Amino acid sequence: MTYSPLHTKILNYSTTTRTRLSKLRLLSKVLLAFLTLNVGLFAFGQEENAQLSFLFVGDVMQHDGQIQAAYNSKTKDYEYDDGFKFVKPIIDQYDIRIANLEVTQAGKPFKGYPQFSAPDEISETLVNVGFNVILTSNNHSCDRGAKGVLRTLDVLDELGVPHTGTFRNQAERDKNYPLIVEKNGIKVAMLNYTYGTNGLSVAKPLIINYIDSVIIKEDIAKAKAMNVDYIICNMHWGKEYKPLPNSYQKRYEAVCYRAGADMVIGGHPHVVQPIERKEINKEEKLTIWSLGNFVSNMQTRTTRGGVMLGAHIEKKKGKIVLGDVNHHFVYVMKRKEGAITQYYILPDFNYNLHRVDFISSVEATRMKDFFADSRKLYNAENIGAVEEKIVDPSSSIGLTYKQLLTSYYSVRITSNGSELMTNKTLGHYFHRTVDLTGLRNYLSGMYFDKLMAKGHLNFLADCGIEGLSLVLVTPEGIKIVTE
Repeated sequence: MTYSPLHTKILNYSTTTRTRLSKLRLLSKVLLAFLTLNVGLFAFGQEENAQLSFLFVGDVMQHDGQIQAAYNSKTKDYEYDDGFKFVKPIIDQYDIRIANLEVTQAGKPFKGYPQFSAPDEISETLVNVGFNVILTSNNHSCDRGAKGVLRTLDVLDELGVPHTGTFRNQAERDKNYPLIVEKNGIKVAMLNYTYGTNGLSVAKPLIINYIDSVIIKEDIAKAKAMNVDYIICNMHWGKEYKPLPNSYQKRYEAVCYRAGADMVIGGHPHVVQPIERKEINKEEKLTIWSLGNFVSNMQTRTTRGGVMLGAHIEKKKGKIVLGDVNHHFVYVMKRKEGAITQYYILPDFNYNLHRVDFISSVEATRMKDFFADSRKLYNAENIGAVEEKIVDPSSSIGLTYKQLLTSYYSVRITSNGSELMTNKTLGHYFHRTVDLTGLRNYLSGMYFDKLMAKGHLNFLADCGIEGLSLVLVTPEGIKIVTE
């Protein structure tokens, strides 16, 4: 987990002094520092050279095998968090994190292909791991009819996560579209469209955003009238399983850019397609034709993963400049861990160095092939400066991977853990994991050192959180650590 300098200082203080400040005194210090920090952030947001980063990931699928694997017979819930634990540290590095929810949340009976209705826990997990924009317009939006459209919106609203692409009625679309995301003094318009919905439709007043040149132009014009700094079109399009864009994609990419979009982000083919960083009418643009799969149960050679695309923009003298563009390839691996089978989303890393046979020889070969095929495609077809990122074992993310694969000290919360996870202010400091017996655990902090973990426990106790215990988390289980 990543902590602010303020939080680290408090942890060190608690550890070295072996004492506990009074709750009032500590919270006063935290509040004062928080206000001071926010003054600094506010000032930064007003600086001439403001910066903003984006992370885009591919299709979030839930096939029958995934739904069955996630079911926890002990709790009657569905467990997804652990499958995302290796990508969460990457997600945390970006300001705006966007995922395509390519299922409905229509409720039971849960079902995968061809007409998806996934457990609510998949959306909950997306929020838990840091996604703060969810796209809902895709070819599966109408899979469960009006109920599926409405209940998906209800679930996302309940989670408090911004979303766009489908709407209850025209008034809601008029009010909320384009989705405006504003951070660090930069105002961004997010648009989302799909080529179709597999021949299914829903009756008015429900609205699904379909790709239509007239509507796209009107929506971009509306975004410009709202004085946004940047416009991103998220397009669900293309021919499935094809590595290169087709004429339909190219035609509507041109529509978006002629109308004034700055980025075009594609999905749907279930395979990665190239990234193009290019100049159009003396303005730099960024297109990715397809992000591939972020998580799915697809098992052909090119569908076993996808790409996480990172992009940075900077506001210089009132003008937006495209900065660093990078990507991580990710591979999806199915692995049984006690009571639950996880679908791990894995960036390129030597996992078996820290946990022998975490990846079987068969999976290792498949992963190697997927990464090699993807790199070959990108080396041949990408345009412009786009950097591949691979997790450095000595980096903070690499060290986090080592902890996840071996062991770490943490603080377990047995009281109100789920409420803390969903708290907008505190949720970042907590994570959820399932042990081999199927017991769901709410944890805070990841430490190599027991004393630092103890200091963190003291900090949480001083903040009034009850039901705390110091634990050692290993692949074999979670054990309480005595004083």
